[in-house]
Amino acid sequence: MKSCDEEPIGRLLYMTAQTMTLRAEKALKPYDLTVEQLQLLKNMDEDTALSQNQLCEVVHKSAANVTRILDRLERKGCVRREKNPADRRSILLFLTAQGRELVAEVTILLESFSEHLTRGISSQEQALLARILYKMQDNLDRLPE
Repeated sequence: MKSCDEEPIGRLLYMTAQTMTLRAEKALKPYDLTVEQLQLLKNMDEDTALSQNQLCEVVHKSAANVTRILDRLERKGCVRREKNPADRRSILLFLTAQGRELVAEVTILLESFSEHLTRGISSQEQALLARILYKMQDNLDRLPE
């Protein structure tokens, strides 16, 4: 088996992302919330309408996936759907007061998670990593379908 130093960068990124997700899911479990659900909630607002297509673009998820997550969030009382008066085919999404409170509470928890994740990594190293990850994402976005 190869040592971590010999791992391809893609594999190392995958393993790190998997571990982050597993740890975040465990931290969110007492709130009956998943990382995917939180991602949607954090990209919504109580006062500003967002269409499902707009939300899909923001979170980089398929319409089917977002619909499934929204269904669960609506049952929990975190999200409200309304018909779009300007377009009968479209539904507008709103974060409820309950959803906003949940996001605020969980955000505090995740700030400590983030602090733990970046412990021992200088702000310059974090900035460099962010620039590298943005470049890698851009490279992936440019790949032909």
